[in-house]
Amino acid sequence: MLVIGHDVTPETVLVQAGTLGSWAAERGVRVAPGVAGTELPDPAGLDAITVLGSAEGAWDDTVPWLGDEMTYLQAAIDADVPILGICFGGQLLARVLGGTAHAADGRHENGWRTISTAAPDVVVEGPWMEFHFDTFTAPETSQVLARTDRCDQAFRQERHLGVQFHPEITPAEFETWVARWTGTSIEARFESLGISTEALRAETAERAEASRAASWRLFDDFGRRAGLVRQEAGVA
Repeated sequence: MLVIGHDVTPETVLVQAGTLGSWAAERGVRVAPGVAGTELPDPAGLDAITVLGSAEGAWDDTVPWLGDEMTYLQAAIDADVPILGICFGGQLLARVLGGTAHAADGRHENGWRTISTAAPDVVVEGPWMEFHFDTFTAPETSQVLARTDRCDQAFRQERHLGVQFHPEITPAEFETWVARWTGTSIEARFESLGISTEALRAETAERAEASRAASWRLFDDFGRRAGLVRQEAGVA
């Protein structure tokens, strides 16, 4: 499974894969890190692709590497390679499949949130880590699996799965976020958003094991549908 990160090193991609990485190791799925804007392997030779988050907007066509990434994902879809999109990745997947990605316009969500789920065997109510200022509208041809009062949270189309929240979050991944937002306009908004790095760090550590178990349930469902794991695989 290729895991695509954005504006980071391949080593950081592996950290940002978080619980997806530990799930893959347990299930015998080899993870290969990739970075948008660099040469990526022929998608037809892959078993699956995961697209991680980004500080950029999936709607913003001025992002230098965005067009190439969309073309790459379309090629993967054409080759029947299943895609898992997380946060930015979910927004981009929605866009490529015919939905939309757009600025959240006040519907952003930051911190641990409970969601409404139509598929609790796949997407539990949470809480899940949310951290987005953009969002997506699921493709009309997809099945919406979860929502909040602000936006769609998860959709499935054929073997593809897009989510708005961060199932993969771990304390180590969270620290890569902190390194990116410290001293930036994102951090400057925290007071008005009613959040703090310290509080998010503490809650992420407190919820780490429950979040891991919930994420593995989600990844198992994607993995079974993608043909990456046996049908009887279950959360450990």
